[in-house]
Amino acid sequence: MQAARDPDIVAISRALWHLYLLECTDGSLYTGIATDVARRWREHISGKGARYTRSHLPLRLVASTPIGSRSDALRAELAIKRLPKTKKISAVQSLVHHSHRNDTMNKSELIEAIAKSADLTKVDAEKALSAAIATVVKAVAKGDTVTLVGFGSFKPSKRAARTGRNPATGAVLKIAATTVPRFTAGATFKTAVAGKKAAKKK
Repeated sequence: MQAARDPDIVAISRALWHLYLLECTDGSLYTGIATDVARRWREHISGKGARYTRSHLPLRLVASTPIGSRSDALRAELAIKRLPKTKKISAVQSLVHHSHRNDTMNKSELIEAIAKSADLTKVDAEKALSAAIATVVKAVAKGDTVTLVGFGSFKPSKRAARTGRNPATGAVLKIAATTVPRFTAGATFKTAVAGKKAAKKK
């Protein structure tokens, strides 16, 4: 039985949609969107992806880039699909270059980095990452604190009931009490981000 997952954490993990471009064996291009490009690629090559890629076998992933919400990704997908083939690749690559300027590492890039660092296949690296995330989510949802010395701590945090205002109407709203996940960075992590060398213990 699969462990129950905190809906707030699941929503956050699925919030970022990506646009991707595939080249098929017949030379045609397929544009799609997904929250997990690596998983979607496996679905395409196994014949479980889109109807188009079941009849036009995918050859390679040309490019992928994070877009944002699902609606943003759908608009970007439609815009790319309307372009002639000769302009599709350059259009997607320009989006890739734009996203890289934001210095954002997506899940696929993280999996690739883990695979390279730990000398694993990408499939094994993805399994390890997914297992680690699921384990942390399960523990924190249960009320536990997960501490990784030097990296940081994940823990549940209670938010008391409070009032707010509807931004559109200004009406007062009652916001129910809830529990949310929080992450606190550890000393080694903070030091690394600050660009300083960790002090040696005497």
